[in-house]
Amino acid sequence: MVMKAIISGFFTKLITGFDDTVTQVPLIANITKTRKGKLSFMFGIFLAVTAAIILSFMFARILKGFRFYNVIAAGLIFFLAFAIAANLFLPKTKKKTEEKIKKAPKPITKKRILKLMGIGFIAAFITVIDDSLAYSSLFLATDLSLFAILGIYLALFLELFVILYFSRQISKIKYKKKISVAGLIILGFLILFRVI
Repeated sequence: MVMKAIISGFFTKLITGFDDTVTQVPLIANITKTRKGKLSFMFGIFLAVTAAIILSFMFARILKGFRFYNVIAAGLIFFLAFAIAANLFLPKTKKKTEEKIKKAPKPITKKRILKLMGIGFIAAFITVIDDSLAYSSLFLATDLSLFAILGIYLALFLELFVILYFSRQISKIKYKKKISVAGLIILGFLILFRVI
């Protein structure tokens, strides 16, 4: 049961974070090419995901009081899949953020570390707002939310590792949106039929 919650959290984060990971690779490359700069930016991503988890957990606690909450959870996942396919979530805001990040100077100093963390947080939070729906659905589907959160963090660390060491290979991946949508639809059915 514990392992199931961890695996559910892990795959939920991988599915919902796949397109975000591909988006963040060029953003990091445009800001800095130093290891310290990348780590600062990625710490901002970590903080943004943590904020999204807290908000999602609180939202799930509210929804848990409703009957047939698994249907509500699955409905949120299906809506998320549709929203990603239709580009409903903050496309203009994402573009503006990307433009601001591209204008940021590339050289990194100690004074800029906090600024990079802040930019990483803002850029990531904009992309994880939609993921929060999936996290809420996951917390509704399991009584072991803390272990599901552990799974989310494990997937996040994997994504950050991949961003740090395999950014070139990631940028070449095609059909990222279709892969994310297909993964979310599968996840929605798994929650609807109480598989997870």
